[in-house]
Amino acid sequence: MSAFPRRRFLELTVISAGAWFGPVACSSDQASGTLDPALTFPQSVASGDPRPNSVVLWTRVVDSAKPSTDLELELELALDEAFTMRVLLDGAASRKLVAEADFDGCVKTRVDGLSPGAVYYYRFRYQSSAGSAESRIGRTKTAPAEAADVAVRFAVVSCQDYAGKYFHSYRQLATMDLDLIVHLGDYVYETTADPSFQVNDPARQVVFGKPSEALSLGSADAPFQAAQSLDNYRDLYRLYRSDPDLQAVHERFPMIATQDDHEFSDDCHADFANYSDGREAEQETARRSAADRAWFEYMPVDLSGPPTSDYDGSQSFPDQLRYYRSFVFGQHFELVLTDLRRYRPDHLVPEDAFPGSVFLEEAALTKLFDALPSDAQPYVPIEEFQGGVYAAALKSGADVLGIRASSVQGMLNVPFINAALETLGVSEPTPIPLDTPGLLRGYAYQQLLKSDEFSRIGSRYVVALGPFAALAKSKFQDSAGKSEQLMGAEQRAWFLQTMKASTRTFKVWGNEICFMPRHIDLTPVSLAPDALRIKISVSAEDWDGFPNEREALLKELAPLGNVIIVSGDLHCFFAGTPYATEDPTQRLVEFVTGSLTSTTWQEGLTKLAGSNSSLPASTQFIAQSVGTLLVDSDTRPNPHLAFQNLSDNGFGVFEAGPERLRVSLFSIPSELVAKAPAALPGALGDLFAQQDFEVIAGAPDLFRNHAGVRERWDISAMSWVPAS
Repeated sequence: MSAFPRRRFLELTVISAGAWFGPVACSSDQASGTLDPALTFPQSVASGDPRPNSVVLWTRVVDSAKPSTDLELELELALDEAFTMRVLLDGAASRKLVAEADFDGCVKTRVDGLSPGAVYYYRFRYQSSAGSAESRIGRTKTAPAEAADVAVRFAVVSCQDYAGKYFHSYRQLATMDLDLIVHLGDYVYETTADPSFQVNDPARQVVFGKPSEALSLGSADAPFQAAQSLDNYRDLYRLYRSDPDLQAVHERFPMIATQDDHEFSDDCHADFANYSDGREAEQETARRSAADRAWFEYMPVDLSGPPTSDYDGSQSFPDQLRYYRSFVFGQHFELVLTDLRRYRPDHLVPEDAFPGSVFLEEAALTKLFDALPSDAQPYVPIEEFQGGVYAAALKSGADVLGIRASSVQGMLNVPFINAALETLGVSEPTPIPLDTPGLLRGYAYQQLLKSDEFSRIGSRYVVALGPFAALAKSKFQDSAGKSEQLMGAEQRAWFLQTMKASTRTFKVWGNEICFMPRHIDLTPVSLAPDALRIKISVSAEDWDGFPNEREALLKELAPLGNVIIVSGDLHCFFAGTPYATEDPTQRLVEFVTGSLTSTTWQEGLTKLAGSNSSLPASTQFIAQSVGTLLVDSDTRPNPHLAFQNLSDNGFGVFEAGPERLRVSLFSIPSELVAKAPAALPGALGDLFAQQDFEVIAGAPDLFRNHAGVRERWDISAMSWVPAS
């Protein structure tokens, strides 16, 4: 990939004071023909990153007669939709811009000198010898002045898969009165029809214009592709932004966006993908660069000032692009957006970890907890033990066991060895008695529920909580915290400084991935297999996979007061009050919004449990009962979790004011998201359910309005109680 030249991609324009009234006379050399606006501006218009005196305006212009030519167009701005009150741009009625072919015809500009808290209308005009075309009219709004005592109303969205799904949530949002939209990532999905979570529907499908440049994945029975080249990633944005409902929202509201994983690759960290679960090395720096460049070209983001920086392809990863940033909206709302993919380390459990290998030996495990945990299991040095006969048996039977013979080395877990011998059906060597004198005890990867050598189960998803906590604590101590530093050192310092310096009533952290724990406790569940009658973390891919850093951040943020976390990624709705492990008074309030269209958490867990060979068939009931297990009042795995909806899609709407933050979570049944608008069974607004919450300034409590009664979430009772 050729280096992207180091220069400003975002062209700055300055608006002079005052307004200009009256129509604009047509240019004398304007062509008489008319171009099709839908073909000339196929992705319509968009605005973003509003500040009190500026906003970014975006469009993409296409001229089929000049496919590789830089195209000149004009921007016009007004105070009214009829454009009778025109705003001067650099002292003129319009501002000339150039949409460069190198940027796929995209053009965006930051317009400065605007009035705070004001609505503006804008449009782009393109003219060639064949005729002229005018874009649709966009509406945008600047942020209120920092001293303004006004409420701010914003929506939070994430996870908008195009394949087989429709953007009904965006069509509903377009009818609402909002100041802005916050997008927490997964604006596009890099795959065409991944059978694990996507729908292969010809009526609503991703097809790459250059499929030879894409990654080919899946099986012969279910092949699919993933974007790899710059053109592949641009295809995604071209397609998604052709959707009329997404266009309508961009035309009406400014958007502030960050990335999650699918803008590059599912479950990614830094510039590494995870499709092969450790079978291959998947560091894909050029692919990551292509994904970042396409995102930067198509999203209306302003990264011109520190701590952000525009895309610069001449820099090595991760320095090409920096997009964590904050926005102040009057006295009562500051939005702090982070980037939790670009700088993060790998997941704590390697996907290719050998299940029988011991990751914490007895001495280290005893030192970690000042005593040996009761669930530690015996292990042996497999190649030396009993003259190597056990090693020889496992290596010779490697194909039957579905393992690599080369993995049979080091300290191996005795229950794993015995189970392998049983699978092989050999009479010699005999199983090793678990109470053999002199055997040391520790933790092996299979105790994390990792039964396959290459698997996301037991590594990124569904991990045994006790052994995982030990692994995480050990790595955290050995690395001085770097093993869990999702933000990287520089971003982390900026984040905490920004949050602590904020004087806004509500400090809202736009956090791409769920912060609050989501554990289940199967110890009393008789229907569960014996190996699963333990405490389990459903995911180790988000903050549940980095528990020590989560605890450290929580203790830094809780004393600040009025810190609200808004999260996406999980494809479900949660509301709760995550708190420090030993002190529930140190707590925050978090809202996780459902995915706009992507497969819901409930459906995803059910598919994972039903299709993954590394889990026993009986785990189906766990996936189906996960909602009940999360809030079980006897085992109390998540006393902070006040509300959940695991099976619907939707979005959240927030209003930050001087006394309270009001929150409404809007959900629509997932089966309706797969129906085209014409096939919906009623008026769109009637298809959404609404749950209302609020947070009062000065108290880390969560309230809801339920059936006409105001209630407060009580952690100790693990229930809603009447509000005093």
